Amino acid sequence: MTGGTASHPIPAVTTASKGSKAYQVHTYPTKVPPGAIEPFIEASTRPGGVVLDPFCGSGMTGLAAQNIGRRAILSDLAPGAIHLAFNHTHAIDRAILGASLLEISKRLAPLEQFLYESACPTCGRAGLLRHMIWSDVHACGSCGHEMRVWDHADTAGGSSRILTCENCGNRQSRAGVAGAKNTPVERTVACVDCKKLQRGNVSTADLARIARVNSQKLKLWIPSVALGPDREMYRRSALHLREISNVADFWTHRSKIALSELWNFISTRSDPRAQSALQFAFTNTAWHATRMRRYNARGGQRPLTGTLYIPQLIAEGNVFEIFRHQVAQLMRFYQSHPHIADPTLLTYTRQSSANELDWLPNSSIDYVFTDPPFGANLFYADCNVVWESWLGDVTDLEKEIVVNRSLPESAGGKNMLDYENLLTSSFAEIRRVMAPEARASVVFHNSDDKVWSALLSATTRAGLVQTDVSVLNKVQRSMKGYKGRSGSELVPFYDLVITYQAGRRESTVPVDGVLSAAMRTVAAHLKHVSPVLSEETSHERSLEYLYSLSIGSLIAGDHSPKGLSFKAMELALRENFVCEGGLYYAVD
Repeated sequence: MTGGTASHPIPAVTTASKGSKAYQVHTYPTKVPPGAIEPFIEASTRPGGVVLDPFCGSGMTGLAAQNIGRRAILSDLAPGAIHLAFNHTHAIDRAILGASLLEISKRLAPLEQFLYESACPTCGRAGLLRHMIWSDVHACGSCGHEMRVWDHADTAGGSSRILTCENCGNRQSRAGVAGAKNTPVERTVACVDCKKLQRGNVSTADLARIARVNSQKLKLWIPSVALGPDREMYRRSALHLREISNVADFWTHRSKIALSELWNFISTRSDPRAQSALQFAFTNTAWHATRMRRYNARGGQRPLTGTLYIPQLIAEGNVFEIFRHQVAQLMRFYQSHPHIADPTLLTYTRQSSANELDWLPNSSIDYVFTDPPFGANLFYADCNVVWESWLGDVTDLEKEIVVNRSLPESAGGKNMLDYENLLTSSFAEIRRVMAPEARASVVFHNSDDKVWSALLSATTRAGLVQTDVSVLNKVQRSMKGYKGRSGSELVPFYDLVITYQAGRRESTVPVDGVLSAAMRTVAAHLKHVSPVLSEETSHERSLEYLYSLSIGSLIAGDHSPKGLSFKAMELALRENFVCEGGLYYAVD
């Protein structure tokens, strides 16, 4: 195995889908698909080279390295991230997983029947619930009549923020209401006779079963982590309105019983690798089984990523059915990634802050590919705490590299300077462990020019010099990208990949007329975009793409993007170009 650095051209644009088996096997707030990482690793290392990702998240960098014959070292502050990274990059015999699933299903079948048995709404035969819809209920402020959000939902499962009382006609908002009670309104049952899933109203027998289940005491351990206003996402997700004070409050009593029994059974496995893989499937199950799981009339109920939002129409899932699906998905993943079983491509995982890499020798890394926190965009410690708590450890909030906007500094919040300083110390460690001539590629995006400036200042202070800027298109939009396109929050979904080498350069300086420079970049770009509308040209004419392109152009020219926020970019584009259907065209 040779290893070592390489200096092939860095790709200017890379595209990869989020629909791969690797991307879908476990939730995580942000991931870079392995297929998008591989070209950067190939350009910067020789076969057998060592790749480091000190903000490894779910471990996609390690998987990408293994796919193309490299080794990887993955570290992260979050214990949940290491749990994911290890299981994404270490093989297990699928037969062991299959046998374990059969044993679990057989052993816990009586409990599943007790918790989830329900008569088919069509034929009446006993079946098992797949999910039950719970609706918030609001009292009319005028006459006191109870209004179910369910009765105001449209065919897609959405509901107006304004509820109209069926009794007196009073109109009132359902937003920002504390302590609203909820009630079961619909069930979906798997019926052997009817074959397909059957939907129907909740029956008196279902209500009686819920009452019996709720009378049962929890016999086994479930995690208990206090949640309150000392967490950014507690404030942003308005969890005080949903009576959340502990991670345990995210599950119904029925789900707590099922999850605790399932976790206990997994924890008794004698094979450590089998236990870890089953826990991998379990932690994703625990996330899907929360009260965050949104009702969707078209199917595919799931929580939103990147938030702790609890909707007013909740799809309570059958925990055991969710777990079976997660294990089956995991088995497909391992089957499709044979490279992770190669003993010469072992990946090392370690829980460690990115600014504390003293366990790595100087000049020992051939290439770094990493995806650091994006300022105030996401709070990984908060978003992961619900499923991460099952591992018996949660992320240290004090060490998290973020910019707090809802949490004040007096309560432990971090400002922009704190963020820059933490990034600087992390990049200084990256610089220290890089081999001579090694590269480091940093994935980043933000709608705030001040966050971009903090990143660039941090890399400069750490002794890194930018050599290349690439555009990364993940094809499908993240939750943040969807919100941006809908207009409720302006955020880009195209990432930039900025590649560095060790060196010293003067700090980036603001360019005169940053918006004018951005408009020149856009004008030059649009000249080369085909007038024929296609998926590719639609991407290249979008606000998100043009913003990332303009930021990248400024950075590539060693200029600061200060003054070029996402909002400012949108306003400038509308003033200088023709906008049709959200796409931009040059003025004739």
